[in-house]
Amino acid sequence: MIFRTPLFLWAIAVIPLVPAYLWFRHKKYGVWKFFLPAFSGIISVFIAGLAQNLFPLHISDNGMADLLFGVFIRVSLTEELTRTVMLFLVLNFFPFVKILYYRQTVNPGDLEPVFFGAPSGLAAGLGFAAGESIFYGLPDFRIALLRIVTAAPLHAACGARIGSALGMVKKQPVSAFVLFFSAFFIHGMYNFCIENPGLPRFFPAFIAFAALISSILNIYYGDPKPGITGKNKC
Repeated sequence: MIFRTPLFLWAIAVIPLVPAYLWFRHKKYGVWKFFLPAFSGIISVFIAGLAQNLFPLHISDNGMADLLFGVFIRVSLTEELTRTVMLFLVLNFFPFVKILYYRQTVNPGDLEPVFFGAPSGLAAGLGFAAGESIFYGLPDFRIALLRIVTAAPLHAACGARIGSALGMVKKQPVSAFVLFFSAFFIHGMYNFCIENPGLPRFFPAFIAFAALISSILNIYYGDPKPGITGKNKC
């Protein structure tokens, strides 16, 4: 049956990447400037999974303490840290990336970094969501379909904040930390709403889409244009 084939599962998982890719094309950011961050997000899924296995499943006899530790530290913190590190490494240490993310200055031979901030982070977040959807969708492809309207917007929103934080960390470290903390907190609250049976089931989707809309507005009004360096205002 086609619904159980890996190809079909991949097709479902990458659906959220399509509008983002078309938007990158429309903004003339370039194809590789989309796929490199997205690739970093996919790779970070595996690293985050390994990191999460280092944490204990239970830290006390208190059920709420275990829940908070699990959703905020074991899941949210490890995934956001992993995504941050991988995006930073991909954009700064892959040799051929300098062709894409650096430009010639007025001085011959000098290169100037051009960071795309929130858009790069958004692509990384969607890549992470795609990787997770494939993993969670293996038992039942309907889980991957559900994640299109829940987990994908959440990871895109948190990724955009991570991208913005990396873009401003040198000149505005406090603002960068606030953005990283907001991504960590939003992610944790999303997971808390999923794991807490006493909360309405629409809460996670509401958190995800509210955070995504906020990120899109920040990109639209505050992110620097391609080829322009300076402070990342988003």
